Amino acid sequence: MAYNHVRNFLLRRPSLFLCSVRLTSLCSQACLQCRIPSQSDGSFFELESFEVVCRKLYKYGTRILILSGGEPALHPQLEDIFAIAKKYRFRSMSILTNLYYSEAQQDKVIGLSAKYGIGIHTSYDGLGDTADRLRGAKDVQATVERAMNRINELRKQGIYQRKPTATVVISALNIDQIPDIIQRLQDLDWNLNADLYRWGSINHREQDVLKLNDKAKVIQTINLIRRTKNLKTPLWYYDGLLKYQAGKMKKQCPYLISPTFGSKFFVHENGELHTCMDGSLGNLLNDEVKDIFRSQPWRDMQRGFINCQGCWNNCFTVSSRALSYLHWPTIRQLMMMKSNRT
Repeated sequence: MAYNHVRNFLLRRPSLFLCSVRLTSLCSQACLQCRIPSQSDGSFFELESFEVVCRKLYKYGTRILILSGGEPALHPQLEDIFAIAKKYRFRSMSILTNLYYSEAQQDKVIGLSAKYGIGIHTSYDGLGDTADRLRGAKDVQATVERAMNRINELRKQGIYQRKPTATVVISALNIDQIPDIIQRLQDLDWNLNADLYRWGSINHREQDVLKLNDKAKVIQTINLIRRTKNLKTPLWYYDGLLKYQAGKMKKQCPYLISPTFGSKFFVHENGELHTCMDGSLGNLLNDEVKDIFRSQPWRDMQRGFINCQGCWNNCFTVSSRALSYLHWPTIRQLMMMKSNRT
């Protein structure tokens, strides 16, 4: 396996080291910024197909598997999904879940995550009515916090042994709540990822009401986030983000700079392999991974990356350039996170 990674590195081919698998595009919320549920056909990843994909991914080199959606917890055979994924012994597995569903379903998802060693990542974008507006649902904060507290109960009992993470997307609607959101996550002892609202991805919906136009307030908020003890986003990212927005730094695209280990791919519930751009590269139910990265669609996609105006966001930028981590504040941050890991 190590030989395959070295070969891919020399050939500048992706190793699919990290891959996200979308179990369904159905969702329990209707977020202002998200287009995925509106495109849903109501289907779920079938178990036999999921096993084919896991086998091919692991064989090719995937070691970090992320289960996403829509809302992946809506999958009617979630334990079977977890069991299949665990069988292939990925180094790390996580579920991206909004935790917005019934108490019984919350207990089930949390219990299964503990049983199969699945990391839990959720969204925590606002408080009170702001959360409801952003997520297109009712009583979002109370519902999500009920699940977060349940996870913490299992952490105290040693049943759930991973420190969970919450991501906040800063927008014009919630920027004034960020100090309170940070404090709430610190009280809950959860890791924090923080990003800015963007509308460049095919999966995102452009919303004027979310756009950040007050640059001074954005800088003030980023400086506050940088001082947060439970921050998981690398500190160098925010330095680059401000320079990028000011036109003083070029894009950092993982598909161009570090295609072997930085590229991020998404397998849809029908088996199609996608990148951040529109269009399928191939279907893992029918195609071998090595053939996909020798194909014309992949060459066409690479030209698309070159012509892209670029983005600077948590999903892609933090994996684009390993040398960016040679940044003393970030090194110190990572050392602190390691010492505080539970």
